Amino acid sequence: MKDYTVVVKWCSAIVILIAMVFHVLGITPRNSILQLIGAAGWTYVGYKWNEKAIMMNFLPQFFIIIPGLIYLLFFKG
Repeated sequence: MKDYTVVVKWCSAIVILIAMVFHVLGITPRNSILQLIGAAGWTYVGYKWNEKAIMMNFLPQFFIIIPGLIYLLFFKG
C-alpha cells in the first residue's frame, strides 16, 4: 500500500469515536487528548488530499482543546 492516508483516515475516525464515548462518560482529559490525536490524523489527511474543508473542520480544534487542557492542568484545582 503506497498511500497510508486511508489507514490514517480510518484510525483517526475510530479514535474520535472513542473520544466521544469518553466525553459522554465524563472521562476527562483523556477524551480531549484522544480528540487531538484524531484531529491530527484528519488534519494530515486533509493536507495530503488538499481538502480545505477537512482541515477547516479539524485544525481549529487544536486552538479550542489545547487551551482547555492547559486550564484543566494548571488552573482548575
